Amino acid sequence: MAMNTGGGGSELSEINVTPLVDVMLVLLVIFMVTAPMIEQEEKDKRKVDLDLPVTRDNPNRINPEDTDKLILEVDRDLKVRIGEELLVDCGDKKEGSDPQRFEACFTTVEKKLVNNQKLKEQGELYLLADTEIPYGFVVGTMARIKQAGINKLGMVTNPEYLQQEAAEEADK
Repeated sequence: MAMNTGGGGSELSEINVTPLVDVMLVLLVIFMVTAPMIEQEEKDKRKVDLDLPVTRDNPNRINPEDTDKLILEVDRDLKVRIGEELLVDCGDKKEGSDPQRFEACFTTVEKKLVNNQKLKEQGELYLLADTEIPYGFVVGTMARIKQAGINKLGMVTNPEYLQQEAAEEADK
């Protein structure tokens, strides 16, 4: 069967792809230009940009009792200390779900860290936090440490072998 196209002339047998290719090239150029900007924005979203230590086979081990390095300690009652000095007591804000409830504590910690002369001289700080405190408190404290101008922050952790030894002694 033959089909009549209605016209008396030639049939349309090719599609003109030139405008499609032009649009594709313009989109390609736009994506190439904007891709680095998108990556940069994701880096800016990070509030805490720290290199976290690895506990296994880490050559940088310190004993908190035998070091002269400054250690910021956060106990399970949300008392923040450097050595014997109590920086802030946030125990009354432990209960609750408002994410802003720790802001006053973070501000106090930041101010006291900025004014700490020994910390300015050493330029590094170790964070020792109890495992029972809220995760947001540790992250907020780390962010304020960075805002205080301390870029070298270490985490004090228990090596895995100590936990295994404690578990073995408990089994005996």
